[in-house]
Amino acid sequence: MPPRTALIASMALACAAPAAAQQDDAAALELADKAATEKEAAKQHRVYVEGAGLRGWLRGGPTTDVARASLDLRYDTTFAPGWRAVLSDRLDLIHSDDAPRERNVNALREAYVSWQARPDVILDLGRVNIRHGAAWGYNPTDFFRDGALRSIVSPDPARLRENRLGTVVVQGQKLWERSSLSAAYSPKLEDRPSDATTSLDLGSTNAHHRWLIAGSHRFGERLNPQFLLHGGKGKTTQAGLNVSTLIGDATVAFAELAAGKGPTLIAEALGRIDTERWRRRAAFGLTYTTAFNLSLTAEADFNSAAPDRAQWDALRTASLADSLRYLQAAQDLQDLPVRRAAFLYATWRDALLRRLDVSGFVRWDAVTHSRSQWLEARYHWDRVDLALQWQKYSGDADSVFGIVPQHRAVEVSVRVYF
Repeated sequence: MPPRTALIASMALACAAPAAAQQDDAAALELADKAATEKEAAKQHRVYVEGAGLRGWLRGGPTTDVARASLDLRYDTTFAPGWRAVLSDRLDLIHSDDAPRERNVNALREAYVSWQARPDVILDLGRVNIRHGAAWGYNPTDFFRDGALRSIVSPDPARLRENRLGTVVVQGQKLWERSSLSAAYSPKLEDRPSDATTSLDLGSTNAHHRWLIAGSHRFGERLNPQFLLHGGKGKTTQAGLNVSTLIGDATVAFAELAAGKGPTLIAEALGRIDTERWRRRAAFGLTYTTAFNLSLTAEADFNSAAPDRAQWDALRTASLADSLRYLQAAQDLQDLPVRRAAFLYATWRDALLRRLDVSGFVRWDAVTHSRSQWLEARYHWDRVDLALQWQKYSGDADSVFGIVPQHRAVEVSVRVYF
């Protein structure tokens, strides 16, 4: 799918960024140690090539075809005692029968070195994909998500988080037996984003001086909340909270909240001057996992910076072009484009057939009553994946998802691992 411009694949993802697609119950309780845990789990080298063909249906009948070839690699190594290096990169070569016909893009997702100065102290320097959030479909506390989607190949919230650009940071983490504390500083390195194929695109991730402090404390085996503060030059400090806990043996309840002063999402998207007021963003939900590898998540999302029905109607009536610019900006910011929404997500490993995985979601916009839907079936051989994706935007012509120009798409892809 073409990067950035394709509203296909992403309106639902506009909000996306799940805590972790394969998050199991235990991991859901490990928010505080998440970064360190990922470092331990990430000691692997992965390379694959992927070919894909997509057909999209525009409202009114026309179709558009897109062909994509991709090379994806991740290299993670320990090169000296206490020292680790990580490189993660993806190249997408895209040909479309729509203008522009060629849109190739390389995304250097991560490139950093990590030094474990002591068993309980870790320092990182470089481009790091820092991810926070307990929810699945909308992550208000994932503060470094803005502008990080350089290439979109799937609307699956988990893959959006994995495939996005990291932020150039200096980061330190301190671990205690029941607590952790991390601090990250992200300097301004460029003024604006770049669409050039081989650009590092530092203007998307490092256009402002920013900082983030995250701390957590384990109050018991089932409760490990995480607190965050985020700010920077020209940005009002935002506070965040992540909480998850086990309910029984198979259900995880989670809550994610962020609050702070800021403009409305319409003003931010369209560059309008607006008075900064308190804005609240939140996601609450449950994930239930069956004994036969089926996980079901139900989530309620809220964003007080997004328009209510009257504000949306005023925007759409005034200008369809501004409405589409608003949705594009919400996608780039990975923010929820509506005031209230419901998100249902399901993933089933070995679904009726060994090595067949099925995943899908429905996001229902509770303001204008439109929907974004996605479904994928993926069959795994030892070194080859065959996948079929389907996506659809539904709703009245005056609804949020009902104005997305490309309302339906189907993609077939083959992935070969080396």
